[in-house]
Amino acid sequence: MEKGFLFKDVYNNQLVGNMASNIVKSWGEFNTSSFVNSIVSKLKPLSLSERSQLICTELYHHLPKSYPKALTILLNSIAQENKTSDKKEFEGFYYMPFAAYVSQYGLEKENFHLSMKALEEITKIFTSEFAIRPFIRKYPSETLEYLHQWASSENAHVRRLVSEGSRPKLPWASPLKEFQNNPLPVLELLEKLKEDDELYVRRSVANNLNDIAKDHPDLVIETLTRWNKIKNKDTQWIINHASRTLLKQGHPKALELIGFRQKLQITVNKLKTNTPTCKLGGEIEFSFEIQSTSIQEQNLMIDFIVHYRKANGKTSPKVFKLSKKVLSAKECISFKKKISFKPITTRKHYLGTHEIEIQINGIKYGKIGFEVE
Repeated sequence: MEKGFLFKDVYNNQLVGNMASNIVKSWGEFNTSSFVNSIVSKLKPLSLSERSQLICTELYHHLPKSYPKALTILLNSIAQENKTSDKKEFEGFYYMPFAAYVSQYGLEKENFHLSMKALEEITKIFTSEFAIRPFIRKYPSETLEYLHQWASSENAHVRRLVSEGSRPKLPWASPLKEFQNNPLPVLELLEKLKEDDELYVRRSVANNLNDIAKDHPDLVIETLTRWNKIKNKDTQWIINHASRTLLKQGHPKALELIGFRQKLQITVNKLKTNTPTCKLGGEIEFSFEIQSTSIQEQNLMIDFIVHYRKANGKTSPKVFKLSKKVLSAKECISFKKKISFKPITTRKHYLGTHEIEIQINGIKYGKIGFEVE
């Protein structure tokens, strides 16, 4: 990647020119100069998504108004691009406007099956996870039928679309509120992917379950408990990764499912900070010890919670993973960790009293305060 490259510059003059060249090979009447000129002069101030949408809109203006005919031209041009492309990084984003075209202009009932077939093909080279969501909303039962079929696809990208496209809270997409309220149709899909041998697919399944767990924790625990009886390492990976939000929340059944019991025989001692104050923009270090009072070894999931002071004077907790340890009989282990108060885009720091709290297997074991100045 060249120095100074901006992600949005995936969509540049060269890409637009290549796209026009590939389309005219599929449809000789395509006005390449008009298409290119209508886009390149407007690209510079636009974001990545805005550039993709501009290309999608101009495709609509320059292709036949018959959706089946226009779609055939686009799919044929994809074949041309796959033959000639020498792009390396982010090459799949070339196809993002094509997926958007299907989701925006292929929603009529008579075009439904054509659109589903198109998204199946596009997702093999660029994800259709965003493009399929309008179809889920408008034609839920019909789209679910396709998703159930695709769950058995030989292509891992198509199988991943089943899980990723149905996520109730897919990042950078509007939520599927119907699945937030009733996730059972999604869980039926995930059942077909619970032993998938592709990590790419399993990660999506776990992320989907993690979404569902935020609204229906007990339903997810019930599902994972049942899956835990399957002696499959791939399924076990999903269980661990899907439980992460529940584990941070200290959900007892999730912790026990992963092997971390809450009835521990330990004490947490010497919790302290290296200084009572921390400069805004600096960092503070805290330390503590865990002492076993048992004659048996114990599995520990050790987290710490920072209670950040907010603008209104109240505090907001944020859980951070620290370590997983097997604590031997009567063993004592020590920990040190630094917390940064440097400016970051995802959190604004405020002056005043903050607190650090230790959490082990979901149980809280002491808290200490310090001042940010």
